[in-house]
Amino acid sequence: MRRRAMLGAAAAAVAVVVTEAGGADAAVAAGRETTTRYTGVFREGDPTTTAADVTAAYGITPASVMWFDSWASGRPFPVQQARELWRRGIMPHYTWEPWDTTLGANDPAQIHLADIIGGAWDDYIRARAREFAAVRQPILVRWGHEFNGNWYPWGIANNGADPSAYVRAYRHVHDLVEAAGAGNVQWVWAFNNGSSPAEAYNDPAGAYPGDAYVDWVGIDGYNWGFGPSWDPATDHWTSFDATFAAAYATARAVAPRRPVMLGEFASTEDGGDKARWLREMDTTLRSGAYPDLKLLTYFDVIKEEPWAPTSSPAALAAFTAWVHRRYMSGHGHDLARVAARYARSRHPAAR
Repeated sequence: MRRRAMLGAAAAAVAVVVTEAGGADAAVAAGRETTTRYTGVFREGDPTTTAADVTAAYGITPASVMWFDSWASGRPFPVQQARELWRRGIMPHYTWEPWDTTLGANDPAQIHLADIIGGAWDDYIRARAREFAAVRQPILVRWGHEFNGNWYPWGIANNGADPSAYVRAYRHVHDLVEAAGAGNVQWVWAFNNGSSPAEAYNDPAGAYPGDAYVDWVGIDGYNWGFGPSWDPATDHWTSFDATFAAAYATARAVAPRRPVMLGEFASTEDGGDKARWLREMDTTLRSGAYPDLKLLTYFDVIKEEPWAPTSSPAALAAFTAWVHRRYMSGHGHDLARVAARYARSRHPAAR
């Protein structure tokens, strides 16, 4: 589906503990569950089947289910499946990728930002927008994610190292969807936790479309462990904090009036103790750290690494315990109201 070479070293070098304003230190010390969060899951396949499988595997109804589609597929948005998710209390989360998955990122026939800005895909965008609107319930649309990586054709590095091109393309897509009547879309602007290459032009802040175009700020990041395919001789094992602290601080600096999600995250088994990684993440989140981190979407697949919670009995037990925590019990219908509460608030951390 896609590949990214994670640059987690910068995040690992930053020791950031982000807590709620006003009484946060006491909350952390007491270990209180100070904020409601929401469980999201990605599995390959039909999103309604994913919802049922997650319930069977972990004994929960997720607040959201995510799936992917690429523009070149030409597939319509699955309106009936999205409605069925809503009937189950699950918010649909659609990752909408502007590329042809059969071509390389820099293939001359690939979709690039200039094509989008120039209107070559307007008819396709309008068709999907009408389908979004037909759901008649809020949906999350994560468009052009991980733009600060060099592995996708829409990445800044593959478009003249010009972050303004990404902004223009994002706004163009957003405005066409809005004009088609899909005001139910909640837009997710999502960056990778490390930029590749780590150059000034690739700072996510320079590609922010503005609050008028963004409802959620998303972060993608993984604990790759030892010997990932993109660096097979090196240990990249990083804790939850080391993976996300610096990126979370960036999200708060760029868009303090928007909630934060992990659009994709997971841990491998290679090079460390995955069950312990999950337990330490749970402890961190229960402490009240990362107060504006509301939705956490786990990448529940065996792919480049054994990401799935079922990769070992110990990991499965730790993951299941985490998703059953009271603070992770947020319902999909309430998740749909989170962004509006942030947009109205003058004090983003006080929710």
